[in-house]
Amino acid sequence: MSLSRDSVTGILLLVICALLWYATTTFDSDPMGMTTGMPATEMPRLVIGVIAMLSLALTVQGLSPKNKTRFGAVAWQVPVTAIILGAIAVLLSTIGLPLGFFIVCTVIPILWGSRRYVAIVLFALATPIAIYVIFQLLLSVRLPLGPLAALGL
Repeated sequence: MSLSRDSVTGILLLVICALLWYATTTFDSDPMGMTTGMPATEMPRLVIGVIAMLSLALTVQGLSPKNKTRFGAVAWQVPVTAIILGAIAVLLSTIGLPLGFFIVCTVIPILWGSRRYVAIVLFALATPIAIYVIFQLLLSVRLPLGPLAALGL
């Protein structure tokens, strides 16, 4: 039995999630009553848990007999996507999370061939707004806002 590309990717992501989860066990704990919002360990674990669940779904989907994806040449968009995401990660403290997500949500779909520009713009606007509302307002997680901090958000 050979594993599909999806299964191999899912398993690799699950291993990375396990290592990152372990890394969160080395964080200093917040003194009782000093935490505003989530403790320092909970936010990364929440994100890692979501990624792990999606990776597990990808692994299971890859095991389906209907899945015919096998290893082959990697599309040129894959390394370009990695470079874009890496650049945004490096610049995140400068440009802020909302602008970073707007750029990613605009550039990546176009890079991969989508030409539904109205849908892309709506997606690129809705995603950072949703992330801001959920994390900054509801969960009280301070996000890097970059130039938008001048607006007092």
